[in-house]
Amino acid sequence: MRRVKILSRSLSALAAVALLSGSPGLRATHPASSAPVNDEPEFAPIIERRLDFFDFSMKSRDGQDFNLREYAAGKRLVVVAFVAGWCKNSNENGQVLKRLYDSFKAHGLGVVVVTEYSDQGEVATHINRIGIDYPVVTETSSKQERKRSVHFKYRKAVGDGRKWGTPFYVFIETRKILPESGPGPLARDIFTISGELIEMEARSFIEKRLN
Repeated sequence: MRRVKILSRSLSALAAVALLSGSPGLRATHPASSAPVNDEPEFAPIIERRLDFFDFSMKSRDGQDFNLREYAAGKRLVVVAFVAGWCKNSNENGQVLKRLYDSFKAHGLGVVVVTEYSDQGEVATHINRIGIDYPVVTETSSKQERKRSVHFKYRKAVGDGRKWGTPFYVFIETRKILPESGPGPLARDIFTISGELIEMEARSFIEKRLN
C-alpha cells in the first residue's frame, strides 16, 4: 500500500510540473542570450513595389568605400540583403543567397549584404559560416539603432511588422535605375521580400530577369 501512495504522489508531482510548464506565464525559462530570439522560419514571397529606394555609400568590412550605384554598373540585377549576424534566419537563408549568387553571377547578378545591429564578431561569423565573396557593408552595429536605420524605414514602408526584420531583401533591376540627379531615388520600381527568400521562387525570378 505504501508503494501505491508513493507512486501516486510522484505522478501528481509530474502532472503539476507539466501543468505549470504549459501555463502561459509559467513556462520553463532558458538562459538569457545577448542576441534577440528569431528562430521561427519566416519565408515570404517576392512582391513588386512602387517605393523610392535610395543610393547609399557605406564602408565595407575591410574599410573600403562602397557605393551601390557604382556597384550596379554593368550588372542586370542587384540584390540588397539586410541581415543581422546573430539572426538564425539570416544565417540559414544566407546559404540560399550564396547558391543563387554562384549560379548567376556570371550572367549579371550582383549581391551586397548590409549588416544591421551586429558587432564585428557577429558579422565575421556570418561571413565565414556562409563563405561570402560579395560585398558586405555595415549600416548599424548596435541594437539600439534599430528604429534609426534605413532598413527599419524601408520595412515599415512596406508593412513589415517584424521587430528586427532580418533578413529583408530588395531586388533592383538595373535597367530601372534612374539617372543620377541630386537627392532623388536610385530606383522607384523594386521588389522586396520581408523574410526568408524561397529558393525556387527566387531562382525562377532571377532567371527571367537575366534572360
